Amino acid sequence: MNVQEPFVLDLVVPIHGNLPLNRLFFETLLQNTRSRFRLFVIDNHSPDESGDYFRQQKGDGFEVTVIQNNVNRCYPVSMNQGIALTSSPVVGLLNNDILVGPEWDLPLVEFLLAGKGDIASPIGLEHLPERSLEEFLFYRWKLILKKNYSPDPFLNYQKKIQAMYGDFSIFSRQITRKFQNSAFPGIMGHCHLVSRFLLDKIHGLDVRLQAADWDLYLTAAQMVDQGILRTLPMILGSSWVHHFIRATDRKKEKEPFLCEHPPHWSPEAKWGVEAIRNYWPFLEQRPGFRKSPIRRLSKWLIKNKARYYLKNPNICELLSWKID
Repeated sequence: MNVQEPFVLDLVVPIHGNLPLNRLFFETLLQNTRSRFRLFVIDNHSPDESGDYFRQQKGDGFEVTVIQNNVNRCYPVSMNQGIALTSSPVVGLLNNDILVGPEWDLPLVEFLLAGKGDIASPIGLEHLPERSLEEFLFYRWKLILKKNYSPDPFLNYQKKIQAMYGDFSIFSRQITRKFQNSAFPGIMGHCHLVSRFLLDKIHGLDVRLQAADWDLYLTAAQMVDQGILRTLPMILGSSWVHHFIRATDRKKEKEPFLCEHPPHWSPEAKWGVEAIRNYWPFLEQRPGFRKSPIRRLSKWLIKNKARYYLKNPNICELLSWKID
C-alpha cells in the first residue's frame, strides 16, 4: 500500500474578489510549488466567483479549503482564521497578488525545517541584495503597472508580466541563481513562511495592526533580544516571488472591514519610534529618515534609466545575464 507523504507546508491567503488575479496566483502556485501543500483560502465576502473558483481546485499533491466569511475581515483576523486550521511544521502567509517563481518554496521550507530560522521570505521587487537593481526593477514595474495591455483583466495581468520580464520563469531562475548565496534580515509582507514553533509562541497575529508584517518582524526581533529565537527573520536570495503591488483598481469603492476589535494601531503606536529605529532592518523606512541629496539624485537617475529601457522586454539580456 502506498503511504501518502505528510504535508509539510500549509499556506493561508485572504481574498476579496478579483477573480483574474486569483486565477493567475493559483496557476503559478500550482505550477511552481514543489512541496505538497494545503491552501486555506479566507474568502472575505468576495463580490465575484473567486470562492467558487478555489473550491473547484482538486488534484494530487495539494488540497484547497475555502473559509467563507459573510463580511470583509481585515488582514490579521483573516490570517488568524487560516492559521488556526493549520498543522504543518511550516505555514506560509501569502497575499493573492503574487506570482511565485519556480521552486520558490524549497529554499524557504528547507531554511525553517533545518532550524536555521523561524521566518523566511523570498526576494522580490521591494527588497533585493543589490539596491540599484531593486530600484530599477521596482520603477520598471510601476511604469508597466500604469499601462493597459488588454480589455480582458486576466490577459491584461499576463501581458504586464510579459512586458516586465519577457519569460517570467527564465527571469526567476536567473535572479535566484545570481543571489542564491545571499540572505539578509527582513520580511516580505506579501509572502513569508513561519515555523510552527513561532506561531505557537505568539498565538497568531496581533489583530490590532493591519501592518501585520511589520509587527511580526518587530516581535521576532524582540524575541531574539530576549533569547527566545536565535535568528532574525531573513530574506533569501534563492527564492523569488513577484508582487503586483496595488494592482487592483483603486478607484473602485472597497467594502469596509467589519471586525470585532478596536481600530487598528500604527506600528509606531504599539512599538514606539525608538524601538522601530532599533529593530526595523530597512534604513529608509525607519521613522524620521531623510534622504541625502546624493541619494535623491541616484534614485532620479535610476527612475530615468527604467523609463528609457521600458520598451525592451528581454530583461535578462538588458541586465547582461547569460541564459543557459
